[in-house]
Amino acid sequence: MNILVVDNNAVWLETLKRGLSISGHEVIEAMSANEALMNLSNPDTPGIDLVLTDYVMAQMNGIELLKEIRLNYGSLPVIIMTAYAENSLLIDAFRNHCNGFIEKSSTLDQLMQEINRVMK
Repeated sequence: MNILVVDNNAVWLETLKRGLSISGHEVIEAMSANEALMNLSNPDTPGIDLVLTDYVMAQMNGIELLKEIRLNYGSLPVIIMTAYAENSLLIDAFRNHCNGFIEKSSTLDQLMQEINRVMK
C-alpha cells in the first residue's frame, strides 16, 4: 500500500517511514500540507492509498488538509495523528469525514491496527 505521510517534524517523519516500510508499505513523504497536496496532484506520484497526517503543522493543519482532500480527492482515506487528543479536535475531524485518528504516543502495532481498520 502507498501511504502519504505528512509531518513537519523530520525525525518523526523518518521514524514513521521506517516503521511503515518494515511493515511492507511504500511511503511518500511530505513536510507540509502544501507539499502533500502537490504530491496528490502530481501524475508522477504513485497512486496513494492512504494519507497519514499530523494535526499541528504550519500554514495548514491536518483538519484543513483533510478538508482539501475531501474537496479534491473524495473518499481517499485519511488518518490524523496528534499529540493533542482533545475532544473538540476529534469531533472536528470526524465531522469532516476523517477515517481514523491516532495519538502520536501510540506504538507501531497500534498504528498498524488503525491503518488496517481504516482500509477494511
